[in-house]
Amino acid sequence: LRTAAAGGSTKTGKTLLVKTMVTFSDKNLSKLRQAIGYSRRQLQPFRQQRYEVIRQYVGYHYSDDGASDRVPVNLLELAINIYTQQMAARIPQVLVSTIFRQLKPTAANFELAINHLLNEIKFGETIRLAVIDALFSLGIIKSGLERRSSVEINGYLHDVGQPFADNISLDNWVHDTTATRLEQCQFMGDRYRLPLELVKESKAFKNTDDLQPTVKTAYNEDGDSKTESLSHGSQVDPDEYKEHVELWDIWLPLENLLLTIPAEGDGKPVRVIDWDGPETGPYHLLSFSPVPGNIMPLAPSALWMDLHDLANRLFRKLGRQAERQKTVLGVQSGAEDDGNRILKANDGEALRMDNPDRAREYRFGGIDQPSLAFLLQVKDLFVYLGGNLDSLGGLSPMADTLGQDQLLAQNASKRVSDMQDRVITFTKDVINSLGFYLWTDPLINLPLTKRVPGMEELSVPVTFDAESREGDFLDYNIQIEPYSMQHQSPQMKLQALVQVVQQFIAPFAPMMAEQGIGINFEALLHTIGKYANVSELNEILEFSQPSGTYERSMVGQPPVKWPTTRHISERVNRPGATRSGKDAALMQTLLGGNPQQSELAAIRRPTG
Repeated sequence: LRTAAAGGSTKTGKTLLVKTMVTFSDKNLSKLRQAIGYSRRQLQPFRQQRYEVIRQYVGYHYSDDGASDRVPVNLLELAINIYTQQMAARIPQVLVSTIFRQLKPTAANFELAINHLLNEIKFGETIRLAVIDALFSLGIIKSGLERRSSVEINGYLHDVGQPFADNISLDNWVHDTTATRLEQCQFMGDRYRLPLELVKESKAFKNTDDLQPTVKTAYNEDGDSKTESLSHGSQVDPDEYKEHVELWDIWLPLENLLLTIPAEGDGKPVRVIDWDGPETGPYHLLSFSPVPGNIMPLAPSALWMDLHDLANRLFRKLGRQAERQKTVLGVQSGAEDDGNRILKANDGEALRMDNPDRAREYRFGGIDQPSLAFLLQVKDLFVYLGGNLDSLGGLSPMADTLGQDQLLAQNASKRVSDMQDRVITFTKDVINSLGFYLWTDPLINLPLTKRVPGMEELSVPVTFDAESREGDFLDYNIQIEPYSMQHQSPQMKLQALVQVVQQFIAPFAPMMAEQGIGINFEALLHTIGKYANVSELNEILEFSQPSGTYERSMVGQPPVKWPTTRHISERVNRPGATRSGKDAALMQTLLGGNPQQSELAAIRRPTG
């Protein structure tokens, strides 16, 4: 079945089990269970806070167990979505290098194998979910090698004998909370469920005779709700097709052991193996704001939660005020006929009135203007504390000119840059572990396709297996391709391509021609049509062989003079509007201020 170790034969596993049980006494097992129970209790407040934040994140209409009240202004979801797009929008691409010239062909094949594996296991979704978890509390990924079995027990993405990387929920996680740093933890592990029948039949597990089925519940052992209960409710005993048992995988760094113990009861370990995987262990943790002297980080969502809650309470209050607002027609005694004629008249219709002054329209209630101004201020404060979300998410221009807005976007990304660096480091650690399993697995066999450099239309089949590997795993350096995880739309690629052509290719075309460098206009136009989503471009243009032979100018001959183009830039000033400027003018008006006419005019202008 599934293991986080590099594996080994069943016979070896049996020998390790007997050998380890001699040294890992029942007394040590009892102390370990007590330590796990203590750490789980210490993590209970963090699990509960995470549960409450996720309830706000999914809102009122997600399920019956979503937010307890309506969330009309879901600022939390907005911030989570924007930051996720900034840090894990796409699957990472790996670059494998080596300082040894003779190993470069193997490095190229190793790079293909890792990228193939990442696509096979949908690693991009795993990293994306880990980033979202880290924004809520702590992002955790468990990596390992799927043990060789006839059943893909963990899903269709877990092929037999294939490295895996799975997300671990904080509900199913434990680490040594007495430590102040991750490196000081004496243990860490995760809880999971497996079919009881398969566990008892598997040769990978021992001491399974006394295992009992574990009922799936919506609560943890300390009574706090699991986040998975948001979608399927808080049923205590849901109907399951097959009986399952809950197990704990516990990694002991000091003993270099990986234990599997039943989650309930005091039973003996069902599996004890020596850890021969990566030095960093099977678990990888992602956090963004470390707290000195504490192993648990400060989640960004914890900083946003209060403002999100305040904004929604204000908005619901203003909504109730708007619903209570009434406009009525007041008629003095003796003017009832005028009132009836007014009620029966259609919009724009002329009617006779005997006493117009004795029938008036009155308004009662309505939105409190200072409260509305305060709501706008709370929203701006959320955007500010969130790291200028308007600029990061491209929600609206923040300045009057394009250059100023781009400068603001670059400055806003300073905070995101540190978070991106943490995500890249975290991703690199996970990929290094996956690469370790690929490299050390003696039975790995990956059929790949390798493109021929300089002839991209040609490719040759290659196989990554034990025989094709040369050197040692430490001879290779695995890096994440810069910006490969960030979102890049076809329009952004087209803009970058046009910028390169205008700034680098066109100005230096004569010197490029002297060195024998030409421009493949057919490929350029095909690429422009692809990125611009204009497939008709291939039908409009006809590509054929040139009628004559192009002769490259010889060295010493004067280069061909390209025609020069003269550009005239004309600057036109037009009145614009930004979201922050409009909100500031509106707040000043609501609070009884006297804004300038230009500010009042900006309120009516659209942004963008």
